[in-house]
Amino acid sequence: MRPPRHASYSPIPLVVMVALAISGNVAAQNPPQGLHASSLQSASARVDTLFEQWNSSESPGCSLGVSRDGALAYERGYGMANLELGVPITPASVFHVASVSKQFTAMSLLLLAERGLLSLDDDVRKFVPELPDYGDRLTLRHLLTHTSGLRNWFTLQALAEPHDNGWTEEFFVETLARQRQLNFTPGSEYQYLNSGYMLLGIIVRRVSGQSLGVFADSNIFKPLGMANSHFHDSPSVLVPNRASGHRRGSSGFQVELDDWAWAGRGEPVLVGNTGLFTTSRDLLLWEQNLAEVRVGNPTLVAAMQEPTILGSGEVSLYGFGLQIGTHRGLRTIAHGGSDPGYSAYVVRYPAQGLAIAVLCNLEGISTARLARSVADVYLEHLFTAPGSSSTPAGPTVVPLSPQEQARYVGLFYDHLNHIFRSVFIRDGRLMVSPRPDNSLGVELTAVGPNRFLRPGGIVVEYVPGSAEQDPQYREGMEEESSRRVFARVTASAPSNTELVEFAGQYASSELDTLYTLAARNAELVLQVKGRAPVALRPVFPDAFYGLIGLVRFSRDTQQQITGFTLNTSDVRGLGFDRVTR
Repeated sequence: MRPPRHASYSPIPLVVMVALAISGNVAAQNPPQGLHASSLQSASARVDTLFEQWNSSESPGCSLGVSRDGALAYERGYGMANLELGVPITPASVFHVASVSKQFTAMSLLLLAERGLLSLDDDVRKFVPELPDYGDRLTLRHLLTHTSGLRNWFTLQALAEPHDNGWTEEFFVETLARQRQLNFTPGSEYQYLNSGYMLLGIIVRRVSGQSLGVFADSNIFKPLGMANSHFHDSPSVLVPNRASGHRRGSSGFQVELDDWAWAGRGEPVLVGNTGLFTTSRDLLLWEQNLAEVRVGNPTLVAAMQEPTILGSGEVSLYGFGLQIGTHRGLRTIAHGGSDPGYSAYVVRYPAQGLAIAVLCNLEGISTARLARSVADVYLEHLFTAPGSSSTPAGPTVVPLSPQEQARYVGLFYDHLNHIFRSVFIRDGRLMVSPRPDNSLGVELTAVGPNRFLRPGGIVVEYVPGSAEQDPQYREGMEEESSRRVFARVTASAPSNTELVEFAGQYASSELDTLYTLAARNAELVLQVKGRAPVALRPVFPDAFYGLIGLVRFSRDTQQQITGFTLNTSDVRGLGFDRVTR
C-alpha cells in the first residue's frame, strides 16, 4: 500500500476540475500514470465506448468518476436519470448505492472507537442487551467483518407470516432477540450478512445519541466535502438531482418503485447495510480519504482495508465494510451494491492511486465489470497479469463416454450451507443443478481427470469416494484456494403412506409462525398463512427440500416425529416443534 504523502489532501483540485466540466465530461489536465498526453482523448473515447449501450435519451444509465492521487481524471454521465421527465445523468446525479453504504457505517464505528466511546472488541450485548446470551462472545468486530454467525433478518422475514411492522428498530431487535442460536461460532466463518450492519447502525445511535444519518453527516460527509451524500432514513425527505431506479419490463423500461415508504410506515427506517444516497464525485473524495486520512484514525482506517483471519487460520478477504481483492495482479480495495433499480461499484487501486466509481440506475448492470474495464484503460501498461481478452481461448475439452459420465451422476449436499448440487445426464451432456429436481441445469465441461468447468468460470472437482468417505463434489472460482464441499447423499423416495407421518402443524417460537404440512402426490406441501404453498420434495431420509430451504425432521426414541429444523445458507437450525399430527 502506498504510504500517505506529507502534503495534506484537499478536495479543491476535484472541485476545480468539476467547475471546468462541459456537458458533464471532464478529462484530466495531467495525464494519469501509464498514459501519455496524446493518449488522453483516445482513453476517454475508449471509456465512453464501455457505456455506449446506455448512453441514450431513451435508456437509464450510469455516472462515472475516475481520480488519480486525489485529482479528477475523468467523469461523465451516460443515459437518463429519469425517463419520465427527460432528465439526463450527470456526475452530480444522486444514486442509491445499496451495500456501498457499509464502509460508511464501519467508519462511524471507528470514529466512536477513536473517541474512546467503544472498543471494536466489545461484546454486542453491551449495547444491545435485548439479544440473548449465545454462549459465545459476539463482538462489534465480528459484525464489521461478517463473521458474527447471526441469522439473516431478511430471510427470517421471508420465512415468517407476512406483517406490516416495517423496518423499524423495535421490530428488528425483537426478531433477533427471539433467535436462540447462531449459525456458527463467531469468528469461525465468513458469511455476508446485511442484518449485522443494520445492528451496527443501531449501535451508532445508542452510543452517540445521534442517528447514523446525522452522525455520518457531521463526522464524515461534511468534513470531506461530500455535500450530496446522506443516509436516506426518512422516506419523505426530498433528494435533489435523484436518479430514479429502473428495471426492464416486458414492454420496455419501467420505474422501480422504492419500498422505503412501506418499510418505514412513515417512521425512520433502519440503514447501515444500505440507504446511502451519493454521487460519483462524492465517492472519489471518500476514496482519497482511505489513502490519505483526514477523517478517522490512520491505524483504524488501515485496518478497514486488511483481510480478516478466521478462527481456523483461513483468511477472509473482507475488512471493515470493504473487500480486498486483485485485478490482473494489482491489489484492489472495493465494494459493490445492488438494490431494486440500482447497481453500484467503487474500487481503488492503492499502489497506483487510481479510484473509480460507477453508479447506475438500472438493475442488472454489472458495475464491477464496468469499473474493471475502465481500470484496464487507465492501467493498461501497469498490470502484471493478462486481461480476459488476452487469455487463451480455453482449456482443452476432454470427451467423456456415457459410462464415464455415469460415474459422476448423483445428489450432493453441502452440510455447512444446506445447499445441493445434482449431477445428471441430459441429451448426452453432463449437467449440474442447484436443485434436487434437476431444474436450472447447466453443463459441466470436462477439462481433465475429475475436473470440470461450469459457466461463469467456476471450477468443479470430483473426489472419488473411499472406505472412510463418500464421493465429493467441490466447486469454486479458479483464483480461490478454497472450494465449497458437497458430499454425495442417498436420495429417498417415501411412499404416500410414509409421507403421511410427516403431516401436521409445526410451530416456531423463534419465528413466531405456524406451518401446516400436508402429504400430496409424493411430496409434502407446506402452507404458511398469507403466503403461497411450497412443495417439499424428499431428498434423503427424513429430509425434504423446497424454495424455503432444507427441512430436516427429528424423531424421539420411539421413532415418532417431534419437529424439524429449517435450514438455508444464512439461517441454520431454525427450530419447529410439532403441535398436531
